[in-house]
Amino acid sequence: MKKKNIALIVLIVLGAALIGAALGIVYSSPNRDNPIDTAVSDFFYVTESEQGIGHKIMGIITYLGESIIYIALLVILYYVWDKKKAYRIIVTLVSSMTVNAVTKVGFGFDRPDDSFGYDPVDKITYGLPSGHAQLSTTVWGTLAASVAKWGMITVGIALPLLIGFSRIYLVVHWFTDVLMGFGIGMLVVGIFILVEKPVGNFLDKQSIIIKILVALLVFAVFALPIIFLHEGSSNPDEFKQKIRILKTLVLFTTASISYALEGKLVGFNSRADKWWKYILRILLVAIPIGVIYVYDQILTDDMALEALKISLDMVVYALMGPILFLLVPWIVKKLNL
Repeated sequence: MKKKNIALIVLIVLGAALIGAALGIVYSSPNRDNPIDTAVSDFFYVTESEQGIGHKIMGIITYLGESIIYIALLVILYYVWDKKKAYRIIVTLVSSMTVNAVTKVGFGFDRPDDSFGYDPVDKITYGLPSGHAQLSTTVWGTLAASVAKWGMITVGIALPLLIGFSRIYLVVHWFTDVLMGFGIGMLVVGIFILVEKPVGNFLDKQSIIIKILVALLVFAVFALPIIFLHEGSSNPDEFKQKIRILKTLVLFTTASISYALEGKLVGFNSRADKWWKYILRILLVAIPIGVIYVYDQILTDDMALEALKISLDMVVYALMGPILFLLVPWIVKKLNL
């Protein structure tokens, strides 16, 4: 049996087992007060005044699981590694993000601070499954599958485990949240291994018009369940989460369209003949990524300006697609970087 098939079977079986175990534990007790989740969170919980170096280290590790980190990483890999593989992993990441958002709302289970009076955490989403655990498994798992080297495979296992553990250590997720996040992430990686080459190669052969139509169709399929998330809810945090995901989908859609156009109009090559050219490429990409990060940090949350801010957000994120995947590749090729 091929190593690819063995990996596929292991991922699907283990992923399904973790999901089943998580749900079994969760539904074993009403009100989410099962002894396993409670015991694990009680073991790691300390008051803010008691937090030491361990919390600082885990805070850094948990930040590595943020979606913005993965988007930035994959965009950089697009320029210095393999644009086709990096783009396909971006597609997988966005798919996993959408699944995570819908699943969280579907279960609607609170995090530890809501249920048992732990110190509040900075959160705007439900707990089950953990987004950090799921997305870290998705990204590092697909990278490991794409590189297929033992070093990358080790990283692909170790980093998600560390990030998942950090969520438990910081008591921002139940043990079962992380367990289910790992399980769904493994299933996503398994699907990636199964369909990445046949579907990707098929789409590569299609015309630009077909590729654009597929990008718009994918946007509709992903956006519709997100739009109806929290329908009727008056919780501003839930609304912010919906807008955050929709902004990401807008960026992903314009990036996909730009990726299709770039292949025809620019023909950018990820390979460079000098090491310093890779550094210049990273610096070029860092400019728009840094701009959008700063933009997200400085804009006001004044509810009176909420409608204007949302409209501006959508425009800014829509422009990032052609900037990152059409304009910057054109500059790189024009300057022979």
